[in-house]
Amino acid sequence: MPLVEVVYVSWERAVEMCFKLAKKVADSGFRPDTVVAVLRGGVVPALVVSDVLNVEEFYAIRVKHWGIAEEVYKVPLVEQLPQGRLEGRRVLLVDEIADTGKTLEVAVRELRRMNPREVRTSVLHLKPTSSVVPDYYVERLDRWVWVFYPWSTAETLISLAHRELGRGASAEEVLRVAEAIAERLKVREPVRSILEVAMRFYLESLRTT
Repeated sequence: MPLVEVVYVSWERAVEMCFKLAKKVADSGFRPDTVVAVLRGGVVPALVVSDVLNVEEFYAIRVKHWGIAEEVYKVPLVEQLPQGRLEGRRVLLVDEIADTGKTLEVAVRELRRMNPREVRTSVLHLKPTSSVVPDYYVERLDRWVWVFYPWSTAETLISLAHRELGRGASAEEVLRVAEAIAERLKVREPVRSILEVAMRFYLESLRTT
């Protein structure tokens, strides 16, 4: 499969965007009692936002929708709910990106069943394909691209390499192509050491997809 258009976000840029997201929430006058991260991608942004806004109550919701850059379920499946009382609380839901908007829709619906006082949504990136416009976002994209966040370095590079090579590629081939992709994207992380460890865990699962 051809390589999709990818936008790499460095750690420095990602953290900067998390701070900007927190500022948008603060400037709006909204004061959340609870931050809920969408697993897994929303965890890092949610941690930064909760730190800046001094929100101690931190929970997570897992909504299974996306696999390797493609939809796994047309209707997202909720696999984990926040393990805390949200009744009467002002909740800020945090994810990294709004792609189709389905994850946010389902997450908000489930959270509202827990009787919070209010639920607001926030993301770093908003894609034009999203059916939902979050209450807060940092950057609105003008086209669909694969946004590569630094907290998914292994998954993204190996997945992109696998897309280029197709089924049956050897570990050595995947590693070589993944490193070449990282070089093209100017990835700053220690790619070789990350991939050498990650390949033990990713390659078998990729071959079954």
